[in-house]
Amino acid sequence: MNLLQRIPIRIRISFGLVGLMTGSLLVASAGGFFPNEQEEILRGRAKLCESLAISGTAMAASGQVDSLHVALASIVQRDPQVLSIGLQNTEGQTVVSAGAHEETWDADAENGMNQMRVPIFRHGKQWGELQVAFEPTGGLLGLDHWAPAWLLIVLIPACLLQFSFFLRKTLENLDPSGAVPTHVEKALDTFTVGLFLLNSRDRILFANQRLAILLGCTADELVGKRTSELAWIHPDKTAATLPWEDAKQTNDSVNDRILHFELNGRMLTFSVNCTPITGQGFLATFDDITLIEENKVELANARDEAQNANEAKSAFLANMSHEIRTPLNAVLGFTDVLRRGLVTNSDEAIGHLNMIHNSGEHLLELINDILDLSKIEAGRLQVEMIDTNVQETITTVASVLQERAVEKNLEVHVEFNSPLPRIMQTDPTRLRQVITNLVGNAIKFTDEGAVKIVVDVDTENDSAAMLKIAVVDSGIGMTPDQQSKIFQSFVQADSSTTRKYGGTGLGLSISRRLTEAMGGDLSVASEVNVGSTFTITLPVDPQAMEDVITPEEIQSQANQSHANVSENGLIRLPALPVLVVDDGEANRRLIELVLGRAGAIVTTAENGLEAIRLLSESDYSLVLMDMQMPVLDGYTATRRLRECGVTTPIIALTGNAMKGDREKCIDAGCDDFLTKPVNIDELLSHAQAYLGEDDAVHPETSAMIDGSEAANPLPTEETSAATPLLPNLASEDTSLRYDGASPIHPTLPMSDPDYRAITTDFVSRLDKRLQAMENAIASDDFETLKAEAHWLKGSGGTVGLGVFTESAAMLERGAGQFERSQLEQLLDDIRDLQRRIVIPAVDCADPPQAPPKMAVPEPPTTTGSEPVGDPIYSSLPLDDREFCEIIIDFVGRLDPQIAEMRRLVASGATQELIDLAHWLKGAGGTVGYSEFTAPASALVDAVRSGSQPECEKCVDAIQSIRERLVVPVL
Repeated sequence: MNLLQRIPIRIRISFGLVGLMTGSLLVASAGGFFPNEQEEILRGRAKLCESLAISGTAMAASGQVDSLHVALASIVQRDPQVLSIGLQNTEGQTVVSAGAHEETWDADAENGMNQMRVPIFRHGKQWGELQVAFEPTGGLLGLDHWAPAWLLIVLIPACLLQFSFFLRKTLENLDPSGAVPTHVEKALDTFTVGLFLLNSRDRILFANQRLAILLGCTADELVGKRTSELAWIHPDKTAATLPWEDAKQTNDSVNDRILHFELNGRMLTFSVNCTPITGQGFLATFDDITLIEENKVELANARDEAQNANEAKSAFLANMSHEIRTPLNAVLGFTDVLRRGLVTNSDEAIGHLNMIHNSGEHLLELINDILDLSKIEAGRLQVEMIDTNVQETITTVASVLQERAVEKNLEVHVEFNSPLPRIMQTDPTRLRQVITNLVGNAIKFTDEGAVKIVVDVDTENDSAAMLKIAVVDSGIGMTPDQQSKIFQSFVQADSSTTRKYGGTGLGLSISRRLTEAMGGDLSVASEVNVGSTFTITLPVDPQAMEDVITPEEIQSQANQSHANVSENGLIRLPALPVLVVDDGEANRRLIELVLGRAGAIVTTAENGLEAIRLLSESDYSLVLMDMQMPVLDGYTATRRLRECGVTTPIIALTGNAMKGDREKCIDAGCDDFLTKPVNIDELLSHAQAYLGEDDAVHPETSAMIDGSEAANPLPTEETSAATPLLPNLASEDTSLRYDGASPIHPTLPMSDPDYRAITTDFVSRLDKRLQAMENAIASDDFETLKAEAHWLKGSGGTVGLGVFTESAAMLERGAGQFERSQLEQLLDDIRDLQRRIVIPAVDCADPPQAPPKMAVPEPPTTTGSEPVGDPIYSSLPLDDREFCEIIIDFVGRLDPQIAEMRRLVASGATQELIDLAHWLKGAGGTVGYSEFTAPASALVDAVRSGSQPECEKCVDAIQSIRERLVVPVL
């Protein structure tokens, strides 16, 4: 029974049809519907024998034996079916024979198909018999004796094959949808798992709606398909058998088999159970466990990512700890040495200060790298595509890093191998950052040889020219595996690299992302112990290639620029008039100092309105214009100047360096753009671009460069002989009181005629300004009062009389808010301070004294003995008195400005607070305290977001930095 069930129904039907056909043939044969060949042959042979017997009898009776022999022999020869013929009498004697009768005749055999006996009679009695032997008819097992036999032998297998093929094709083309009753289909469609029925030929007879939805098709599309036509995927990606194939082989159920199926890019996962149906096919169910598997994968991935992140964090923290502690050790160690006075001479102190400065720069680089990476990861990194002098950018980087290379006995060479566009569209700041990082790395990882910057423009590509900047070193090199990982964040070649050379592994990752943001690419080619080549590739606009500069021109410019640099590294400028417009006293003085020492004749203005007045009275060759100022800002002043036909070049100065600020300044009419804090090299470079180059070093310029004279010396004939405005107390004891109070001496060196003239001018104007304040209080003219108090607040500290700063700031803040009596009391306090001012007389007969030696500044301390935090030193040269005076003036104005910030935060005055934050951001960086830049920018953002708690936090951060400032001591 089991064997019968294993036979396919198609084969069984075929056998049945063949059996019916065979029975029909047999009935037809039995009914005589088929001719019997054997009977016809037998009948013909019998007739032949009868005819021979008659003829033989007649011839034998007439004695014609020879004629009979001839006749019989002729028959044997003519009929191949006749083997032999013999005539035998009753006595057994052969009378006549033809053919080999004795060999072919079997006397014992009966009459049949092969031999026949016919009796011969004479005179009414049997005389003998005629014997005829015939050729056998052949056939297997005597089947020739039954005519339908061979027909059945051929038809049965042939029909069996044809029936089977016909039934198979017929079944394949039959609609299997009727294989399952309708009410059963409806019941199966309610199942929450997918389900289909298969026949034994792997063809789907039924699929429920759930399975169709899972596979992204309709049930009708599945019915009739082979399961092999569906793209099942095994978990191990091998060609393993499907569950229903296993069930067919084992004739048993298969449970919990996992199969995958890809649908619209998503990999579905099913738990499959398959059960054979006796003699019918198979029932398979599909349970969708995709979400479970995905969650497992996500959990596993999350676990791995968390583990990797934890390992990366640990490695990063260990690396950063090392990177931060190393320069911090130098900063704290050498600061402690200076603080304790453990130095023998000024050269040793300067060496320690240089080490502290270098360590601080290294810390700043680390912080900048981390901030850049955070912007990139947050998708907030922006680049601007503006006109850029690539040749100047590259040579500037090489010049700045040359000193670092010299420390390792290396050289930095720049090779320009093809003409370059004079100006191309890219981000100069980011390009400089990338090149600086690559050259710095090359110097760090190279112990001998040289570092080259090779610049070339590839014009072979028809679509666009490509600028290629290759930084080539002869350092330690990298393996292919190290090269594949070198651009990943926090990754260096290996741990030994980190231990030996330091670094965070952020620089190259940031550099590649910055290059890609500029539309280019950064690649590396390296060989161990041979060196590395990092190549920056940037697209060049075809229009930029219309104006190129050749390598020969670049070399000529470099030689000329070198010839126009003074001994102290400053570019020499021609003695042309320059107007500096800035509301920040420190900014004005610093720019005036730098340009004046370079040879320019500098005039300053506090606001745009004053700048317009000065430009209407005199001609200037260049104007440096701050964009955000009181009274009249730089944007409006520039527009008015351009509307009046003034064509003097104007360079914008602004603390804003966001995308679009440059365009805003250019749209206002400015010719160029500089950001604050002002970079001295960039300032001089931009000034030289508009003023030209000085052809010779004039004696007076040389004196200024050497620092023996002020940049713009003021008339000193009157001031050197001027009498003090108040009684000369220079020789008095410090305990002597004037009008019941101790005298107030300016902190500027009064032995210097220039500073004495500045302070004397301030004191001479002070009484008039105080009278204006008194009139403003009386008439409730608070705007005038604020302006005058603001002047006193800044100018007092500038001339070394910082005692006015606090009172003036309170008077400015109280204008319009305090009672009149309070304002009058503040003004009385200021007048009291005025009466105590003493400017010591100078004995002109005495030779001028050498400038006092700069004292090493002490770090700030609390009222106790513990420092308030890491001391902060200005990045300006502290061995230069004029720079120190600028720093001191800035710090003198800082405290009241911080107090004003707190008041404005409390009152919610947004624009005034933004203006103060803008001032601090620019002025702080200008005087070398760049630590103020970040909290000042954050304060602007906090004000604009309307968050008072954030504003308070920013002001607290600014106050914390102020408490850590180290102010130079003159």
